[in-house]
Amino acid sequence: MKINVGFTPVIDCLGAFVAKDLGFFEKRGLDVTITQMPNSQSMPPALLADSLQVGAVAAPILIQSRTGGFPIKIISGGTFVTNANPNGAIVVRNGVNINSPADFVGKRVASGALGSYFNVLFRQWLADNKVDPEKVTYVEVGFPQVGDVMRNGQIDASTIGQPFISRIEEAGVGKAYRWYVGDFPDGLLSNVYTTTEDWIAKNPKAVADFKEALNEANNFIKSNSEKSREIAAKYLKLPPEGMKNVPFSNYSIDVTEAQVKAWNDIMKRNKFIDGDVSLIVK
Repeated sequence: MKINVGFTPVIDCLGAFVAKDLGFFEKRGLDVTITQMPNSQSMPPALLADSLQVGAVAAPILIQSRTGGFPIKIISGGTFVTNANPNGAIVVRNGVNINSPADFVGKRVASGALGSYFNVLFRQWLADNKVDPEKVTYVEVGFPQVGDVMRNGQIDASTIGQPFISRIEEAGVGKAYRWYVGDFPDGLLSNVYTTTEDWIAKNPKAVADFKEALNEANNFIKSNSEKSREIAAKYLKLPPEGMKNVPFSNYSIDVTEAQVKAWNDIMKRNKFIDGDVSLIVK
């Protein structure tokens, strides 16, 4: 069974990397290819076109896609947030003076894409701190390019995840001002694995096998950090030493409707959607 899985270059996708590299997919009869995509927004169209069969999609992109009429569903959880282990920070360029959330007014803040996971959460974080999100200039910059763009002074800050936070700090370009994702309630969804309703209907065993392989990978990550970092470096195209101090995300195949609703509410408050979505967990 050939399955092309789309991912973005973040540590949240480690479960798929490990399942592929250690043969957890293969032993279940799944011939999986791992394909890097520009961002989460590019995955729903690729799923509909069947150029991808599964996509590791950021939660807000799933919500937007469903309200836009895309027939995609979650087949497995990917990662979630805890206060103790948030997966994203606001990294501020060296020389830019930020002492409070209000200091972001008038600044140029990068995200992988507008309406993306980090972008939406940053807007909500500003609002929660009594700052008008519309008074910030948002810039789209791919994660791997953020360090160079920041070094050149084209942006003042970026909302971003690992391993890029560690790389930017180690290069002396910027520093994490706040791990703002950790200011949201524990259990907030980050990435989920999705596919189309049609693919689910035609391939129920493959769906179950895919989820089972991810679960085996998640268990491996918990007890084999060194090997997992080696695999992460391979798929993220980083030198092994570049992964030494990068924290893992919180990995789980489980998803609840309450977690979906939490994102639905955030997206509505930030006017990215008008309606509600539900029953999108397979």
